[in-house]
Amino acid sequence: MSILGGITGGLILLNTGEKAFEGIIPYLILLACLLLGIQVPVKKWMQSRSGKQHSTLIKRAGAPVMLFLASVYGGYFGAGVSVIVIAVLGLIYDDSLNSLNVLKQAISFSINISAAIYFCFSGQVNWAFALVMMAGAVLGGLLGGRFASRIKPSALRWTVIVIGSTAALIYLFK
Repeated sequence: MSILGGITGGLILLNTGEKAFEGIIPYLILLACLLLGIQVPVKKWMQSRSGKQHSTLIKRAGAPVMLFLASVYGGYFGAGVSVIVIAVLGLIYDDSLNSLNVLKQAISFSINISAAIYFCFSGQVNWAFALVMMAGAVLGGLLGGRFASRIKPSALRWTVIVIGSTAALIYLFK
């Protein structure tokens, strides 16, 4: 699902205009922050309402759909895809944020690499910018993974929400 969604998101991106992309940026970031912010209460509500059967239903039916939609977002936009994937994983699995981070890294990688391969063959890549972005992504992934495992999950969640919301407001009012 993550590979198919990443390619689908890339296809949508290359077939929409730059103006549409710029207009939707703050809303995409705010969506990611909102999902992360409501992840814990929504998960608790879902578990208390339906118990084990609901959890099984989400894992079997809802998980692929939610993962595909998160992957489309990632292939289209990229920024904040990890927040959306971790929010989706939090709804699907009963585990700590730090534990889900490992699975999130693998899924985010598959989304990003599938979209990147699609973009490579599209003929629309500025390779000088792409190389700089690749180096930054690798460095950020290595450092971010090390720091995230040392931070209390609630502090990590709210730090990401505050930084993401601030970035969205900057884009919205620039």
